[in-house]
Amino acid sequence: MRALIVDDEELARHVIRELLQCHPEIEILAECANGFEAAKAFAEHQPSLIFLDVQMPKLTGFDVLELIGTDVSVIFITAYDQYAMRAFEVHAVDYLLKPIGRERFEAALERAKRRMGEKMPPAHELAAAARPPQQFLERLVV
Repeated sequence: MRALIVDDEELARHVIRELLQCHPEIEILAECANGFEAAKAFAEHQPSLIFLDVQMPKLTGFDVLELIGTDVSVIFITAYDQYAMRAFEVHAVDYLLKPIGRERFEAALERAKRRMGEKMPPAHELAAAARPPQQFLERLVV
């Protein structure tokens, strides 16, 4: 998984980094301190997962999602509980309240992994698509 961490608080970004240390399958592509940096980093790196704060200067987390306008897995991490309903309206994977607990964070990551797995076509479909079409020659027995 390729991830962005977006939060205006350095300490919050640090905590997320620490929680991700035991997940070598998750590559942190960039850390962003505001929504503009996040939109730029998204365009540059095309992550599959974003850890996103809601309240940031100038652009909120929801503004960022409108800007990038794509189907990406998002785990909101914020100190504000009043945006939870809106987060699920934009199909967030999860909504975590600060301070983040390890168990809750791990559960959100598992949910993100499952959701991403659902988006992937089954292996047999991928193999069939990669296989060249078979051509048969017609032979007549005389």
